[in-house]
Amino acid sequence: MSRLVPPAMAAAAAMLAALLVGAAQAAPAGHDDPQVLRIEDAAGQPTTTYGLERLKRDFPQRELDTRTPWTAAGESIRYRGPELKDVLAGNGLGDVPSIEASAYDDFVTTIRMDEIDTYKPILALERACSADDHKAGRCKDGEDFRPLTLDDSGPYSIIWPYDQLPSSYVPGRNSIWVWFVTALRPAS
Repeated sequence: MSRLVPPAMAAAAAMLAALLVGAAQAAPAGHDDPQVLRIEDAAGQPTTTYGLERLKRDFPQRELDTRTPWTAAGESIRYRGPELKDVLAGNGLGDVPSIEASAYDDFVTTIRMDEIDTYKPILALERACSADDHKAGRCKDGEDFRPLTLDDSGPYSIIWPYDQLPSSYVPGRNSIWVWFVTALRPAS
């Protein structure tokens, strides 16, 4: 036996479908290449773009050995990349009150500059090679680091010094841990 859908439910379903299609079309243009980091103005227009090699060349690299909200207890990962503040300052965003970080999966979050100044997160580009990485050929002999892959939540991730963050930040501010970063801009 089939059931008829009441007209009000059919209209609501049609409206929801239209909203979902519109939302999919409203995704930020140009955020379709996870290998490119865009620095944008407040209107979302790109002012410059970076690839991995340019980020390594243009900014001092710092190592950060930390756990994350998602690593197992007692586990830490050593990351390498420029300080987020250096990337922002190098693009005229060092003094804005807060930034928006957008990700390849359409995640967007706001991070306050006082958080960045206090805890000094990095824009991780690489992670330390493990024995498994060498065994699987992801790292060559003598390599200490390898680029973050999409499987590692890369190629660009905002990584914080977990143990320096206030306990209220986990899970309360987990949104500041951004992986698949594709764009940074002043928050509106």
